[in-house]
Amino acid sequence: MSPLEYISQAIDGWDRYLALTALSLALHWVLIKRWAVGVYDPMFLLLTSNVFGWSIVWFMFLRGDIATVYVASFTAAQLALYAGIGVGRLFRSSSDPLQPPANDALVPKLTLCVAAVVHIASTLAIWRLAGIPLFRESRLGAFLGSGGFGLVERLAESSAQIALFSAVYLFVQWRHMRRNMAVIAYLLWFLSTVALSGSKGALLSIGQFVLSILFVYGGLRLRTDRYWGGRSGKALILAASLFAVAVLAFQQEGDVGLAGLGLLYRLVNYGDVYIFAYPDATIESLKGSNPLVGMFGGFLSTFRLFPQELLHVSIGYQFTMLIFPDLDQIVGPNPQHPVFGYHYFGMFGFVFSFALGLLTVAVQTRFYFRRHSSFFVGLAAFMTYFALVSVSVDFDYSMSKLANVVIGLVVIVGPVLLLRPRAAIWHRRTRRAPAAAQTAGPA
Repeated sequence: MSPLEYISQAIDGWDRYLALTALSLALHWVLIKRWAVGVYDPMFLLLTSNVFGWSIVWFMFLRGDIATVYVASFTAAQLALYAGIGVGRLFRSSSDPLQPPANDALVPKLTLCVAAVVHIASTLAIWRLAGIPLFRESRLGAFLGSGGFGLVERLAESSAQIALFSAVYLFVQWRHMRRNMAVIAYLLWFLSTVALSGSKGALLSIGQFVLSILFVYGGLRLRTDRYWGGRSGKALILAASLFAVAVLAFQQEGDVGLAGLGLLYRLVNYGDVYIFAYPDATIESLKGSNPLVGMFGGFLSTFRLFPQELLHVSIGYQFTMLIFPDLDQIVGPNPQHPVFGYHYFGMFGFVFSFALGLLTVAVQTRFYFRRHSSFFVGLAAFMTYFALVSVSVDFDYSMSKLANVVIGLVVIVGPVLLLRPRAAIWHRRTRRAPAAAQTAGPA
């Protein structure tokens, strides 16, 4: 059953849904305050989205719309995930002190230049070949099955992250870079691509990334109001909400009322996979039984280490094809860990969820709370954390983002390492030339 169809049928009982949401939020808030560094930490959004998952599953169960086995497997999986996070935190040391200031701006400058060129080139190539995402019927899967063209999308995403990290890093470590017109010009370009991306949560994701960099490299960690990101964090929440409404309004041809309803629908839709999966036992119709292929096949196939013809069709896309067999768009819900685990492991899916909880807290500890020995190590740590922290939401997509990280680092960091010696020589010469001119006397 589609979420929109179910919501329209169950609209008379939404007072019960709101009560369940309030209860779920109150219970989750204890975990959110304890486990998330702040509103800018992806862990915050992960736990907040789970609020709506709990609400919709128990709402469907209390209405008698799903079988007991599904609410039981869901509850066991979610509790196992939280148990894994809790156990993992027992072995986590306290966070390291503030990142020491860097003394060499050459490497981040060079990285920003290379990443900006790659991002601009790959984005323009996507727009030329597939159109601007905001104006496409579906912004996803533009190059699905197109062979090497999919690499362009991966490069566009990873190069944007690398360029943004480099720019914010320079702003934090060297104040004069905040007046650098080339960096400002790129950031304006970057914001324009965000506006044209068609993604309603893009601005929030970027804000999380930026504020997280400030947490590790700036003074945000020392602020008393750090949980909300200070004044900037609160402004971000407001801006992200307005941006989401603006994108929805554009897609609704300017109807702000429908855009507001669409935003509320998106919040409820955090649990959309359960509406797809549990009523009518649609989950039992999924194909693909090898969990290793389901988890790692897509990642390995990106590097041609696994044949694409043997891959399982994405669970989210399978649900779309089962409910809307005539739809030709590449869309589908995120197969969250209770659904993913039940499909591949049956009633033992909670063991899979427990392992994901351990993994989630491990990547948060190792990549988010550690001091990083160099710019490149910090860059790789941030990108890896943002790829893997939401592994419980969509395992396959997290592996896809990890593949993007590998591709981006190879394509961008490789040339930077090759150019670095020549750039260092040029940098020393340009610094000596003014000094020599000042010390030289009249002829």
